[in-house]
Amino acid sequence: MITQVDEALCLLIAPHLPEGTVVRLDAPKPTWQTETRESSVDLFLFALHGAGPGAGAVRAKQCELSYLVTARADRVRDEHTLLDRSLRVLLGTEFLMVEAQPLRMRLGETDPTGLWAGLGLPARAAFVVTVTAEYRD
Repeated sequence: MITQVDEALCLLIAPHLPEGTVVRLDAPKPTWQTETRESSVDLFLFALHGAGPGAGAVRAKQCELSYLVTARADRVRDEHTLLDRSLRVLLGTEFLMVEAQPLRMRLGETDPTGLWAGLGLPARAAFVVTVTAEYRD
């Protein structure tokens, strides 16, 4: 289910970004400041947590997938624009469709500041989005 959620998030966000901007599934890394700047929105899957029993007659379990959403561009203003566009589309989408199944999506409650410190990187503008996936037996 993880790869399907990854793909669905990328497909949801990409059409709302400026031409030439890519959506990637990259983790933040120290070389961000020095490598070639390609405008991008990066989705980093940093946590998976159980979310309790699912619904329906078939036995199911729910798992919350938490993504750190960041942006890279030549200027900070452009990064903020990419984050704004991504945030708007995610806030406007209550359910992420994955294999004809609606998965609840919401802004995460995790403060990204701690993630940056844990990765040993300087803080950047970011937010967290959480998708609740249902795994069925």
